Amino acid sequence: MRFAKVATTIAAAAAALTIAASSAGAITGNYQKDFVHDYVGLLVFYTTPDPVTGDPFSHRCSGTLISPTIIVTAGHCTEGVDEGRVYFQQAAAPNYDPNAFGGWGGDPTTGYPYENGVTFSRADNYGFHDFEGYPENRDVGVVVLDQPYTPPSGLFGILPTVGAVDAYVAANPTQDTRFLTSGYGLSDQDPVPVSFRERLMAAAYLVENNSRVTPYNIKTTANPSQGKGGSCNGDSGGPVFFEGTRIIAAVVSYGMNPQCKGLDFSYRLDRAVVLAWILDPNRPDAG
Repeated sequence: MRFAKVATTIAAAAAALTIAASSAGAITGNYQKDFVHDYVGLLVFYTTPDPVTGDPFSHRCSGTLISPTIIVTAGHCTEGVDEGRVYFQQAAAPNYDPNAFGGWGGDPTTGYPYENGVTFSRADNYGFHDFEGYPENRDVGVVVLDQPYTPPSGLFGILPTVGAVDAYVAANPTQDTRFLTSGYGLSDQDPVPVSFRERLMAAAYLVENNSRVTPYNIKTTANPSQGKGGSCNGDSGGPVFFEGTRIIAAVVSYGMNPQCKGLDFSYRLDRAVVLAWILDPNRPDAG
């Protein structure tokens, strides 16, 4: 689903996807398959089973493993939920069948979204709630895995240092300030949703870093010209890396266009209070 605030024309860019929706699962524009970041996973969240069908599927997002048990994602992904699974395959559901799992839909070969993967039973929310306090939307969340998992590469995403985004921008002209986004969301929304349920990646260019939103969110272009790409539904919580690094500058948060075009906004992790919350094993769960 995409969250929207009509008054501000803000839509949650790359928000979670419900399995009941016609839209299903990637990065837009000039993307490529991401076999590099095997520590980026597809998160499936469960909720109270549907009273009619019994289906527990709530929504899906993307996220980054920063240690064997900790995944960083978006706050709107972890709001009101705690349980689910994570799939780290590049193609999490290559044989998706809408009739699988008794008609709930899924991939019987990978188990997505009901079997296999790595389970979790704790999801913390920094304080996101329907964009209250915008532009400080507090849109970061943490998922704690039930069992440790180390990707085949043996690598993990890396949290930024305080002020890393501003330092990066100051050291590069705007047109050369690039980030790389990875996630499992839609690849197109116009005229119909296009989903691969695959981990894809694409480069993004900074738009500017001097408006009231930029102390909290990185503002990048999602238009596909000049090799660029953007995020869409299902990419929420996915990493926005400083290009050429494993350092997570931000997590995908929202966009301004329901067709996943124009601009992307990603919640910055390079603030002391945000980093302290992520690294606190007793972090308070605000939702």
